[in-house]
Amino acid sequence: PLSEKVAVIGAGPAGLSCAYYLALKGYPVTIFERLGEPGGMAAVGIPDYRLPRDIMRYEAGILERLGVEFRYNTQIGKEITLSQIFGQGYKAVFIGVGAHTNTPMGVEGEDKGYQGFIPGVFYLLEINLGRDPYPEGKKVVVVGGGNVAIDCVRTACRVGKPDVNLVYRRTKKEMPADRVEIHDAEEEGVKFHYLCNPVRVLAEGGKVVGVECIRMELGEPDASGRRRPVPVKGSEFVIETDILIPAIGQAIDLSFLELNDGVNTTKKSTVAVDEGTFQTGREGVFSAGDCVTGPDVLVRAAGHGKRAADKIDLFLRGMAVKESEEERLEALVEKIRVYNKNEKIGVSGGQKRAMLELLPPETRKWVFDEVEEGFSIPVAQKEAERCLRCVRVGLFAV
Repeated sequence: PLSEKVAVIGAGPAGLSCAYYLALKGYPVTIFERLGEPGGMAAVGIPDYRLPRDIMRYEAGILERLGVEFRYNTQIGKEITLSQIFGQGYKAVFIGVGAHTNTPMGVEGEDKGYQGFIPGVFYLLEINLGRDPYPEGKKVVVVGGGNVAIDCVRTACRVGKPDVNLVYRRTKKEMPADRVEIHDAEEEGVKFHYLCNPVRVLAEGGKVVGVECIRMELGEPDASGRRRPVPVKGSEFVIETDILIPAIGQAIDLSFLELNDGVNTTKKSTVAVDEGTFQTGREGVFSAGDCVTGPDVLVRAAGHGKRAADKIDLFLRGMAVKESEEERLEALVEKIRVYNKNEKIGVSGGQKRAMLELLPPETRKWVFDEVEEGFSIPVAQKEAERCLRCVRVGLFAV
């Protein structure tokens, strides 16, 4: 075993991945986690019917068997600071915190603290920890079109809410959520309200009683390539509800960082790093995952955590911390993409992909059991034998 201790802040996908590969290299690793269990947003932000928590606990157990120490219920900036971590003899620190806060909607009344107004990320956190944050509420309106919004409506069904609605300012075609998630939510009885947007939270006696919305129409495309929604003057209407859940975006809380920590942040409230090496402005501090990229997919956070572990290893061995040739070429190919977008390459034939069976809608909408039943062993073997037909070869000179 090596003697240089490494601290990892956050037990989410990036942190777990980084800690795992550092432990394999022989480093003593300690993970500091704000919550009382591993997984980060993968555990408390993704419902169990999509990612069972026992999977996350099993994978954390693998790290523990490798010698990784977990310090749960430890909030950086309160129980311990970044500078104090270095003071305890750690030679490198990896920051891998997730997107645990919500983006505000910017509508009248959302900052009044009304009962029944529950940000989407907090709603999922409470439900995943076994608590209904507002059990007396029966009608739910979720605002947003991404996977978090879909998770919120499907979760609301599973805790017994009889009337669940989703409000989205564009059409179904423009929704960024996964197609399969939208389809499954429709099957489970969620009501979708397209081309409308909230303008005001309605409350009586400090409790949400409804949301005033306005009809939208699609104009010219915006920076995302999707047509910009434009309000239709005079088209306001009210949806009665006692639970309003904004889920239009996630944000990163970096308030645990102090000015003297030497870790720079961006205007988007993410950690500023060197893209190829994951190094921050302070020597010995590395970062990856959502706190660098902004809210993103789990697999990229895990992949960047692995790559960051390699850079931390180079740093602790006193070697030059830089991109590998393989990483550099991969980044180049991703950036330049195809030379001729109009070229007809063609696709070789092959066996069709097997599809996972789902629990029936009337069964799954009331429970948090994993909705995908998985493959039988024969089907899994056949699926693994399928040729991926990697026949597209690119040639370039550098």
